[in-house]
Amino acid sequence: MRNKLFTLLGTLGMVTSCIAAGAVGAPAEAMTVALRGTPHDALFDLAFDGRIGVAVGAHGSVYRSDDGGTRWRRSPELRSDVALLGVAVRGGRCIAVGQQGTVLTSPDCIQWTVAAPVTAARLTSVAMNRRGLAYAVGAFGTLLKSDDAGRHWQVVPIDWSRIGALPAEPHLYAVHVDDDDGVVVAGEFELILRSTDGGAQWKLLHRGERSLFGLRLLEGGRGYAVGQSGALLSTLDGGATWRSLPTGMQSILTGIDADANGRVVLSGVNVVALSSDGGASWRQLPSRAAIRGWQQSVARAVDAQGRPRFLTAGAGGTILQINDEEVAK
Repeated sequence: MRNKLFTLLGTLGMVTSCIAAGAVGAPAEAMTVALRGTPHDALFDLAFDGRIGVAVGAHGSVYRSDDGGTRWRRSPELRSDVALLGVAVRGGRCIAVGQQGTVLTSPDCIQWTVAAPVTAARLTSVAMNRRGLAYAVGAFGTLLKSDDAGRHWQVVPIDWSRIGALPAEPHLYAVHVDDDDGVVVAGEFELILRSTDGGAQWKLLHRGERSLFGLRLLEGGRGYAVGQSGALLSTLDGGATWRSLPTGMQSILTGIDADANGRVVLSGVNVVALSSDGGASWRQLPSRAAIRGWQQSVARAVDAQGRPRFLTAGAGGTILQINDEEVAK
């Protein structure tokens, strides 16, 4: 599939338009609505660092929470003519990316600035480590790098002809930056690549047939990637090797996150599912808002009392919180 947010955004937009306002606001058996927009709104990414969270979406929308996702406040739009598709939050600093090579940066996740563009490509995902090293990825193999938390960027060229004999420059949909400055990217052709030298050289870790849309690597070596046709990959060694896990789903899966206790949450078109055993088995959560729409992103947060929680963001500009009793099952 050549497009996640190229054909997928169009598909999701139509799904969003078909969701009645009453459907999004209906009682959620397993999930509580933390933020509700209009049927034509859309949120495409959600990120947390402890209690500080940011969600981004259509028309340049940016929302911020400082209590683990219970309450949200909308920031003034700086680029209402573009959709923001990815966001990173780390150490109180934030970066958002989107269409037309748009990059927004903030030193406090409150006041935002538009960074000077270095590409016109659609940027789909961004990640940043604790020292401010950031990477953004996007259409046709676009890869950008910043050493100053997103204020300045440079294009990182990749010779795709030397990586796995690919038939085309792959769209990249997800990125992770380690605190030791290593970077992992995932995308079309089920690609997972890693560089440990600033992007000069890349090692092919995995390749397949489907597109991968979501990626999460945790401390301790565990990690997950999700994608087309219910795809789920797992690693136990920090991404060096990957294996496929069955999900029993055929949905497009776009978001995933996990905690240190083996709980994993994934999201996608008409589904939010939870695993309590590291992804070995899954149960779909009975949430009308999730089942009738799509939830693009999953993020793990900490509430004002220090308790962990999982939230999702997607159709109708909606942010959903998985109820504590569901996570505890």
